[in-house]
Amino acid sequence: MSGVVKAAAGVVVSMGLVAPALVIVPAQAADSTYTTRKVVIGTSHQGRSIVAFYRGARQPERVLLILGQMHGDEPAGRRTAQHAVKRVRPKAGTGLWIIPTMNPDGAARGTRTNARGVDLNRNWPTSGWIRGTKGSRTYGGSKRASERETRTLMKFLKSRKPDYIVSLHQPLKGVGTSGKDVAFEKRLAKELGLKRKHFGVSQGKGTSPTMTGWYNRYHGRHGTAITVEYGARPSSGYVKGASRDIMRAARVHP
Repeated sequence: MSGVVKAAAGVVVSMGLVAPALVIVPAQAADSTYTTRKVVIGTSHQGRSIVAFYRGARQPERVLLILGQMHGDEPAGRRTAQHAVKRVRPKAGTGLWIIPTMNPDGAARGTRTNARGVDLNRNWPTSGWIRGTKGSRTYGGSKRASERETRTLMKFLKSRKPDYIVSLHQPLKGVGTSGKDVAFEKRLAKELGLKRKHFGVSQGKGTSPTMTGWYNRYHGRHGTAITVEYGARPSSGYVKGASRDIMRAARVHP
């Protein structure tokens, strides 16, 4: 007679003894405060979805948002964001929003601008906005926030109010200096192995018509936004590891 026989589900009978079978519970399932979400926050001019992913606490004390791509010909940041969606988890009590791209039309075409030829990082409604030259790489659009991609992200940021926003670009290789949160700038520079630099936008006077300029000027009481520029050809390992480096700088990494 065998010393072990199968019994009811979840129970093993061995040598006359009854013991509960081993049940493996995933860590995320065991943590009722942890949640994941995928949200379509808008669509591009050509109808492609602009998607945001959330990982973290249901009521986070601190939130980081990583914007992977604004210019369609700068793919490295998008790969960082895609890696973060699949591989990272913020520490308890914090949250992470990830938007792989706000310019899916440009990403599909491999162009800096969106499908209407507008540089989305010159289209934000600030005092420094100017139209610029249509057909150029830095055309600011027909008016402030003329592009639906810009308006989509404006609405999302106003509703979520992240504590930290990191907007990824390439190829100027540095961490942008806004002066708003110098400590965060320094942590980012250290973690990513980059120098702090001033990335000037020569679009008239006043507040830069970029996403970071707009957020810091009009929603700075809620948090800070910083531009990070990778080099022209960052390695695959660097691009993937950058998601955790950024999280450590924002103090949302375990």
